[in-house]
Amino acid sequence: MSHRLRHGISSRPLSLETLVEELSQAKWRTVSPAGENHSRRRFLRSLSSGTALAFATVAGSSLAGIGGVSHATANAADEIRLSVNKNQDLFRVRMEIDVKGNVNLVADPLVRNGKRRMLPLEANLTLDFEERFLRPSGATAASAIIAAERRFHEAVGTGRLSKSDQQIELRESVREVIARREQLPETIYSHQEYLTHEEVDLLRTPIASAAIDALVPEQLMRTGEKASIAAADLASFFNLSSVATSDVEIELVSADAAEAKLQLRGKIDGSVSGVPTLLRVVGKMTLDRGAGAVTWAAIAIHETREIGNAEPGFDVTATIRMVRKPLSNPQSLSSKPAKIAFDEPPPQDRLLVAMSSKHVGVQGLMDRRWRVMKDLPGEAILRMIENDRSIAQLNMRPLARLPAGEQLTLEAFESDVQKTLGDRFGELIESQEGVTDGGLRMLRVVVGGQVEGVPIQWIMMHFSDDNRHRVLATWTMDGQSVPQLAGSDTQLAASLQLTGDSKDTGESDSPGVKNSKNLELSAAQTVDEVESEAAIAASLSPSDVKTR
Repeated sequence: MSHRLRHGISSRPLSLETLVEELSQAKWRTVSPAGENHSRRRFLRSLSSGTALAFATVAGSSLAGIGGVSHATANAADEIRLSVNKNQDLFRVRMEIDVKGNVNLVADPLVRNGKRRMLPLEANLTLDFEERFLRPSGATAASAIIAAERRFHEAVGTGRLSKSDQQIELRESVREVIARREQLPETIYSHQEYLTHEEVDLLRTPIASAAIDALVPEQLMRTGEKASIAAADLASFFNLSSVATSDVEIELVSADAAEAKLQLRGKIDGSVSGVPTLLRVVGKMTLDRGAGAVTWAAIAIHETREIGNAEPGFDVTATIRMVRKPLSNPQSLSSKPAKIAFDEPPPQDRLLVAMSSKHVGVQGLMDRRWRVMKDLPGEAILRMIENDRSIAQLNMRPLARLPAGEQLTLEAFESDVQKTLGDRFGELIESQEGVTDGGLRMLRVVVGGQVEGVPIQWIMMHFSDDNRHRVLATWTMDGQSVPQLAGSDTQLAASLQLTGDSKDTGESDSPGVKNSKNLELSAAQTVDEVESEAAIAASLSPSDVKTR
């Protein structure tokens, strides 16, 4: 698929009716994974050989005529029983996703209820992977799929947000991932290396191939008959945390001995990680009756989603074209399924994400709840967000280099912290110095105080290396949120590296260390600075607009 950006982005998402027409007329575009043993033509032939997967075969059941029903292959009085093969656990899947619409965000992520901005967006994503379902011991074939392992042959996204072109591609070192589905959206991690936030967002698809077969009504049906879809199945398929209400129905359009053609349509009122969202969906699917699996689908989603603390709001329309091929043996996955401790939550040590800032000149590992809100010359600001609630804030700043041979002492650092906080300073809870796992010299001071009568705790850490690079990290949180920090400061300290990328560090003009001029401690001035704001960074990856 070509990822060339289209110009003249519309400031309005396409109407669902327009998408319905496009879905019925478009040609399916399939590209084989680069660098694999299977050629493009061979892959295309293998996908289309057993059943009518080509778009043209479904054109007779055009979604544009959803009000009417095609009777090409069955009489209205004839009943057929639809069923899926629940023992089929291995698939080759390809998705192509196009997104158009607007991203809604506040102009300044750190100003509560600030001025809002609406930016036009267009994105194209391609995901090609082998997927194997994983089941706990004692589970039956009828049990819900709560985990899957995936080997990505291709995962790339390109897009344009306003006038900014962006691209994200999954690194080769993290092509094998595990997706846990006990709670949604999926929790995705790799055993090889740590994913970045952008890579996690790229892999979180708006629909789940592992849940599509559950949409098939396993019952006797006549052509034109409709069936409702359970809220749990909709949440699983659309990667929603919850579904409050829905009127989505699935209809049998036509059927013969080889395949059944189905279409679905309706609205879903749900939420994603605590953020309300409204979906209008329309789509069509081909059920291979011999294989007992949905092998082709085209889905259009118009999503209107409120602004959250960690991610923007959306008014976008996405079209997803998916092809699935049941496999008898793994092609790129290992012959033995991955082992998962289903009686335990996803391993916390694999849920860290790689964080970096060229403006500050740092890189390290952090809890996934931390999201970058701003990354600008002179400062990076991150927020810990859980269920759309802001728990803590982290400010990181590069500091000027000290003269050769000089070091900031712990006593001087404590004094600078107290002077900077001023009336907000309450008590010195803890202070220490040492060397991190990465060989950095670290000064750490923990202070309690108040801001506008609210108890606040600050953790301030000063890092320096042998090249005289220095960085100041300041954690700010209210007193009740301290336990939820869960060691994020020590985790970052253990993995932190000073890359020296920042252009804001330089030689100090003074042999001494001056409090506000050199340290510039980023302590919160008001309660609003430590409470949650509906915000997002001004820079988004192309995948952000289609993930939750």
